[in-house]
Order: sequence, then structure tokens, then C-alpha cells
Amino acid sequence: MRMLQIHSDGFSYEAKRKAIKNAEKVESKSYSTEDSCLVNFIAAEVSDQKDLKTASQMTVDMIAEAAEEVKEKNIVVYPWVHLSETPSPPGTALKLLKNVAADLEKRGYNVVRVPFGWYKSFSIHCKGHPLAERSKVLDLDLETRKVQIGDATVVEDLTALVAEEAAKSSFLIMEPDGSLTDYDKYDYAGREELELYVKYETAKDRTAQEPPPHIEMMQKLELVDYEPGSDPGNFRWPPRGLTLKRAIERRVTSEMLDYGAQIVQTPLIYDYEHPSLKSYLQRFPSRQYVVRSGDRDYFARFSACFGQFLLVSQAVVSHRQLPLKMFEIAPSYRREQSGELAGMRRLRAFTMPDIHEFVADIEMAKESIMTQLEFIDKLTCELEVDYEVSFRFLKSFFEENQEFALAVVERIGKPVMIELFEERYAYFVFKGEWNIVDSQKKSGCLATCQIDVENAERFGIKYVDEDGKEKHPLILHTSPSGSIERIVYGVLEQAYKDKTKGKKPKLPLWMTPSQVRLLTVDESLIEYSTQLGKEFDKFGIRYEVDDRSLTVAKKVRAAEKLWIPYICVVGEKEQKSGKLTVRRREKGDQVSMTAKELGEEIAEKTHFAPKQRLLLPKLVSAQPVFSREV
Repeated sequence: MRMLQIHSDGFSYEAKRKAIKNAEKVESKSYSTEDSCLVNFIAAEVSDQKDLKTASQMTVDMIAEAAEEVKEKNIVVYPWVHLSETPSPPGTALKLLKNVAADLEKRGYNVVRVPFGWYKSFSIHCKGHPLAERSKVLDLDLETRKVQIGDATVVEDLTALVAEEAAKSSFLIMEPDGSLTDYDKYDYAGREELELYVKYETAKDRTAQEPPPHIEMMQKLELVDYEPGSDPGNFRWPPRGLTLKRAIERRVTSEMLDYGAQIVQTPLIYDYEHPSLKSYLQRFPSRQYVVRSGDRDYFARFSACFGQFLLVSQAVVSHRQLPLKMFEIAPSYRREQSGELAGMRRLRAFTMPDIHEFVADIEMAKESIMTQLEFIDKLTCELEVDYEVSFRFLKSFFEENQEFALAVVERIGKPVMIELFEERYAYFVFKGEWNIVDSQKKSGCLATCQIDVENAERFGIKYVDEDGKEKHPLILHTSPSGSIERIVYGVLEQAYKDKTKGKKPKLPLWMTPSQVRLLTVDESLIEYSTQLGKEFDKFGIRYEVDDRSLTVAKKVRAAEKLWIPYICVVGEKEQKSGKLTVRRREKGDQVSMTAKELGEEIAEKTHFAPKQRLLLPKLVSAQPVFSREV
């Protein structure tokens, strides 16, 4: 497929006469608009016949990306065979154009498709800004696409994306006893969320028609918000949200240290032309951010793999050190399709806790996976969300390792989705995923673990065995908790589901930004409340003092809107008795206890989490309002 894109002030055409015998039938031969629009002159090529569905989808992606960049909702799809020296047959071209127009309409664009097979006149008024003119090439024979913007040409490798689209899989449900049932014949009674998850995965429709409810929640709670000065899918974290983010990061890092991982930090951008990285991109189905520096193209990492692999490839590793574990909290970027972006569920900039475990062979890999299931289960349970699990196997690996497959499902202890893919389209033979199903019947992956059988050799990673010989290890790719952003999505979507069932929405106590808020009855009690706070400091508890000149009732409502777990009114009675009247959100009750007793209760419930300070002034009057209501 070849395409010329013009961002225009208005557009018109008139169909003059048929160019081919089977020209498309039309009701109207002309169209005209003075509105701004993105005009896409498209020529389908012979190579598109290899996989018309993929060619259509990737053409839509290109148009949507360009439309997003120029802030345009009006799209014109114009057939123009003259762009290509190897045009496809007319039937293929018409199918591609119809697919493209229909998919763009599903994504919410206003689409005009110009009739196929006619000689036409047209009028166009190019806007003349830097992104107003560009050309794009998609070649499924070479499995690349080229994007020309001004004098710069970017070539993206699509091998893995094309292979993933073409992969043939079968889906089943496996019970803890090992029984297997085709997914469409399974009795989902009592397993409604598993059914929703399976439907989402088998449909493979990632587009979002409406904003998911967690977006409004994250804004009102002042956790995360959109950044209009950045690319869509990149977010900003105010202090309250950053407190939560750091608490999660410290919790996961602590667990990885206990697991025996070594903590590293690696670069953000990498060279497209590095031979190992270039080969790896062909095996990882992800779209990259392109970074131009001087006369070279770089890409922003979409995981911690690159830096960790390059680091270990230069290390001297003995078999006695296996399994070798390396961990990093990795800011990462994937340029997801604009129609798929949906708050924290699917975004472009995210923070991925990423551990790579280097093992000697498949047997050690299976042993390590069983151990990893322990901390994945622990961390996922600490999020207090309902989740569904899937395991994806290369079919031949599944058949050769059925005892392992049964063991991992037994460890989960409930029915899971099994995907068996016929041919390996990426680097892994096994992949586990822990997913939350949200209120829109879509799912988001939290934790994941994979057995990688390719990349040690690709990156030249070796260890010395008992006989002094160098060998390539296998690699386990694992995100023990999922990205921090996906965790926020998960806990907020769970809160929304709880709310619809009549429960008070909440965040897990250990990660909530402010765990206690002291509400002063009047100014004379601010100093006393501050002294009470020192008791909480001893336990590492995050607290605030609402010292504002508001009624107690308004202060209570303000704390409730922020889902503060423990709300304490501080008046003369409390000062004289030394006890606080404490509203406990989770239990929905009100009790009397000392600051020390409250501190002990919170400390006991959060004992597993490292201490994280509140990244805000403790006095509410000193806190700016970023997005919250009160």
C-alpha cells in the first residue's frame, strides 16, 4: 500500500466517467466541503494480497496516527492507483478501501470514501504546516512500513505484528484437575468474568468507544491526569498520585530484592541499527516511538529487555550463579493506536516493573516459573482485585510439558483460559497473564511471565557450565505486578464495580496516598493535631491535617470524596480524653481509639509494604488543588 496524505482546508471531487468496466456504482458523482479534512490518496499493491486484513488495519493505523497528530476528525479516503508501479487487482483495492473506511468510522471519524474506478477531478487546499504533506508505504512482502515527513524517512519493521495477526490459535478452558474444554463449549455458570475475558481475548478488538469509568475517578482523586502539552497516552502525576505510584514501586522492588534480584538501571532510547536490537524488533509485536538524534534514528524502549540483555551480554556468568535475576523499574513507551487508547488501561507511556531471570534450561525455567507464581499471586492479591488468568503455549511445548501445564493451573486453583498457537510468532513458548475484567467488559493484563527461547543467542548472552564450556541460557521475562499505570486502572475499575454493588469504593490501604486525615474543629486544635501526627510518624503512616476554616461536616465530605480510609475529628473532647473518634471507611463504622492504637491497626494491615512518605504538605491549607473537587 502506498499513500499520500494532505491536510487540507476543504476538498471537492466530481466523478467524470468510468475508468474501468466494473466501476463502483454511485448515487452521487460529486462532493464538496469547506471544512478542514485529512485527504488520503491510497493505492493498494500486489503485496497487500498476502494479508488484506493486516494491510487494511495497518493503513487505518497510519491514517489514525496522522489524524491524531494534526487534530483532525474529518477523513477522505481517495483511490489513486497512480501512486504504485505494482497495483493490486481492482477487487483487492476496493476491498482494502472499504475496510479502511469502515474501520475509521468505527473509531469515530467522519469518513468520505471517494468512488472507485472513475476518472475524477478534484480540488484541494493544502494547509502548509510541517505535517500537512506526507507519504507512507506499507510493504507486507518486506514486512516494513516507511513514513516520509519532510526530508526524514522512518522505516518500521512489522515482521512480528504481521506474524501475530496471521497466527493461528485454539482457545480452551482448563480446570485445576487438568480437564480441557473448547472455550465456546464451556459452562461458564458462576464464572461470568472468565467468560467476558475469553470473549474479549478471542475477539481481539482493542478499540475504545467510550471513556472507561476509572478516568473520572483518577482525576477526582487527584491521582493521574491528562497532559495536554504531550502526546496522547502520556500522563502527569500530581503529588497525591505520585505518592501512590512510589508506594507501589517500593513494594514491588522490595519483593524482588527478597526474591534475590539485582537492581539495575538502563537507558531509555536505543539505536535502530544495533544488530541485536534490530533483530529483536522483528520478534516483538509492538509499535515504537521514533527519536531522531543527528542523522540517526533511535526508538524509545517498550520494556527493560534491551538494556538488561546488553548488560548481561558483557558480564561473566557462571552456572553456579543461575538462575541470575535482574530487576528494573523501567519507564517505557509503546505508540499504541489512537483508537485503542483508554486512560490507564491502554496508554503510550507507562512504568513497568520488569525482572529477567536467566536459567540454564527448560527444567530450570519450569522450576523458576513455579516459584514466580508465588510472588505474582502475593502481589496480585495485595491489589485486592478480582482477576482472571490465561496461559498461552506453543502447541508443541504444551504437548511435551503437560505436567508443567497442569501444575501451573493447579497452582492458580481455578479455571483458566489456555491458548495454543500452532507456530511461534514471537520469542516465547509459554506466557502467563493475570487480567482484570473491567466494567466495559474489556480486560487489562496485570502480571505476566514468559519463557524466552531466542534472545540469549540473539544478544550473545552466555554462561560457563560445569565443564567450562559457554552456553546460551533461557530467559524468563516477568512483570511481577503489571505496569504501575495498569495497577491504577485495575484498583479503580474494581472500586467502580464495588460501587455498583452498593459497596464504598476504596483503594488498598497500603498504597492509598493519605491513610489518615485529622479534622480540626477550630484553629486552636491545629497544634495538637500536629503533635498527634508525630505518633503516626513513628509507624510510617501517611496523614494530613485539615486545618482549613470549614465546618467539620464539609471537612468530612471532603475526606470522603478522596476515599481517606481513616477520618478523625479532633475537638476539645478528643484533646481531653486522648482518644480519637475514627471513621473507618472499609468497615463503615465509627470507633474510639488513641493515635497509638490507630497507628498499630494500620501498621498491622500494611506490614508487608515499605514505608512511603506523603509527597504533600501535611496541612491541607498548604496543598494546591490540581484536579480534585475539594
